[in-house]
Amino acid sequence: MKIVGVSASARKNKSTRFLLEQCLDELKESAAAQGKGKGLEVEVIDLAALRFHGCLACDTCKKGVKCSQQDDFQELIPKLAAPEVAGIIVATPVYMGCMSSQAKAFLDRTVLFRRNGFMFKNKLGGVIAVGGSRNGGQELTIQAVHAAMMIHDMIIVGDGDHFGGTGWANHSDGHQGDTTGIATARNLGRRMAEVAALMRE
Repeated sequence: MKIVGVSASARKNKSTRFLLEQCLDELKESAAAQGKGKGLEVEVIDLAALRFHGCLACDTCKKGVKCSQQDDFQELIPKLAAPEVAGIIVATPVYMGCMSSQAKAFLDRTVLFRRNGFMFKNKLGGVIAVGGSRNGGQELTIQAVHAAMMIHDMIIVGDGDHFGGTGWANHSDGHQGDTTGIATARNLGRRMAEVAALMRE
């Protein structure tokens, strides 16, 4: 079983990636504490390192698990199509009140998995959003990503109290000092581990 974390920030190794790693660390720790950690893997896909565009609606993917655009998204197709993938966590900054363009392009391109037998159906979906202020559109952004996950017929997982992880990039103590944001991200990881364990039973 594998959980894939997608860092959908344009910047490498900033608050979005930090909170995603906090979430995945807690996921592994919680799974181990439940005695369910054996065989559980996590993998991070950092979109800041990749170059790809949004969907062109060319319909090539109606003919198979493939895309006409020969860009960096091609390397993600086999990773996301792998049968051991049991869940996806998307972490995105909040840009103009919603997800980043990287997150939107990524989600739009995943239509090829929907068109080929709903390959994400019943996989777990979680979201982390990082805003420029404490109340900077995080929940609205999470809901927008949730909408895409629901179109895939995924199983949405929250943080046990809210929609998901909500970070504050401009915290006065830096993103490492955002204890509230870290707690929500880690809570999401814990819930992902709990629901994944239920799915394995």
